[in-house]
Amino acid sequence: MPFEHNTLDRIDALYDAGRDFVERPQIHGTAVETEFNVCAFDEWRRKVNDLLYSLEGCDDISYQRFSKEVTTPTVRDLEKGLRILAAVRDEVACALKSPGTDASGKGRRCGKMSASYL
Repeated sequence: MPFEHNTLDRIDALYDAGRDFVERPQIHGTAVETEFNVCAFDEWRRKVNDLLYSLEGCDDISYQRFSKEVTTPTVRDLEKGLRILAAVRDEVACALKSPGTDASGKGRRCGKMSASYL
């Protein structure tokens, strides 16, 4: 699937928003909270889901993993989501650099990231 050039900007913006959640833990007394504003997390999660769906559809491994594994507003789930977004960003960046097919006619040299990378 051909990607639009602003796709990288959209991914970067969502990555930065997720990173802000992780790097700005809420402090309650002397303990650092491991959960975040549920509404803000849900909005971020919905935007990432929508983006991943728009890129490759519901059969895409990145979309499926994000949908199933990033479900609660915790640092652990946010970090999973950030790893998935980083993998998708790498894939999109590679596809934008080398569109079309390689010399063998088999497609781009950069393929889908393996599930273990995510």
